[in-house]
Amino acid sequence: MKRRTLLTSAGAATAAIAGLSSANPATAAPAQACLEQLLLAQSMPVDPLPISRASADLAAATRAYKDARYADLAHALPRLLARLHASRTATTGHPQESLAGMLARAYGIASSLATKYGDDAIALTMADRGLTAARESGDGLTITAAVHVLAITMRRDGHHTGALNLLTSTAANLGADRSDATPQLIGAYGSLLCTAAYTSAQAGNTGDADTYITEATSTADRLGNIVTPGVIPFSASGVNIYKIGVYTTLGDTGRALTHAAAVEPDQLPTAERYGRYLVDTARAWNRHGRPDKAAHALLAADSHAPEEVNRSSVRELVAALIIAPTATPAALRELAIRIGVH
Repeated sequence: MKRRTLLTSAGAATAAIAGLSSANPATAAPAQACLEQLLLAQSMPVDPLPISRASADLAAATRAYKDARYADLAHALPRLLARLHASRTATTGHPQESLAGMLARAYGIASSLATKYGDDAIALTMADRGLTAARESGDGLTITAAVHVLAITMRRDGHHTGALNLLTSTAANLGADRSDATPQLIGAYGSLLCTAAYTSAQAGNTGDADTYITEATSTADRLGNIVTPGVIPFSASGVNIYKIGVYTTLGDTGRALTHAAAVEPDQLPTAERYGRYLVDTARAWNRHGRPDKAAHALLAADSHAPEEVNRSSVRELVAALIIAPTATPAALRELAIRIGVH
């Protein structure tokens, strides 16, 4: 079946970021408070940046996200967004389009960061602004990435049907089945399918979830060992991580854990992806009735990406594990105290 038919039928500055160590809670403003500054970034009085510096600063922000240094990023992103806005306004022609694309990617990072902190309202606003900037850039892949981020925020806000329609229509129009499709375009297609699968699972639609995640698997096979770039790279290992979440959501935890075991950690390219993999595995083990194994997965996540564990949704999981009727490691209680779970 043609992919289009399947989709239709299944229905901060570099120094500000790189130079920061882990935020000291005694001296730094809470990262969540910095998220509100993202809403005001466009009106901040700042100087514009040369394109080369803007590109370097955006790369630093991307690295901070991939390294799971969320507190550092939260403090630096408002100023980065402000300077990208100023730079775009100060230019014309192709440089302005390039800066609009950078702004779109920065807003995508801001939306993903707000999601990490559980602030869905700010995440949705950042995603919407990112799509506006992406359209100004005129770049198809930039627009696709912005649509992907917006669909994620829509799903989290309960708009499953709208998010799914946005994901599938965008994927169907990419032309990823063409023989001359680039790895980046194929990876974008696969990422949209992964999110479509998880969105379908959240809506309780097992058939569509299976269809989309199967197509995502085929897409990853088509790329082989290539890992496409982006804040969230697309690869076979990334698809397996999505399978953990999809099947845990559908209640098939045995299948979810089978896919968790298939993930090769050394193929996960970033600390953020590794931390996400371990947290998702912990959720699967907990739903499977093994809070002890869930606790070990969370402790491993804490050792590799501690800021991935210090999030509201994960704190809720830690709280549930502490009161579980079966024994859990003593180190879990130490983690709970450290992240504010009582």
